Amino acid sequence: MMRILASGLASLCLALLLTGCANSVPRVETVMMTPTIPAHLTRQLSAPSIEASSNRDLLDLLAKYESLRRRANADRAAVVEIMANDVGGDE
Repeated sequence: MMRILASGLASLCLALLLTGCANSVPRVETVMMTPTIPAHLTRQLSAPSIEASSNRDLLDLLAKYESLRRRANADRAAVVEIMANDVGGDE
C-alpha cells in the first residue's frame, strides 16, 4: 500500500512540475546589432608633402600617392568585409 502511495505521489509531483513548464511562454527579444568599424579605417589620410624640384621628386610624389590609394582601397575593403561578415552574430 505504501509503495502505491509513494509512486502515486511521485507521479502527481512530476505531472505538476511538467505543467508548470508547459504553460510558460518563452520571451523573445529582438536586438539590433551594428558592427563596430575601427577608427583607423574611417580616418582621413593626409596628403603627402609637395616639394618637387625635379622629375625624380615628381616620381616620388606619384609613388606616395599610389601608396595612399592602395591603403585607402585596403581600408575600404576591410570595411566591406566587416559589414558583410556581421549579420548580428555572437560578438
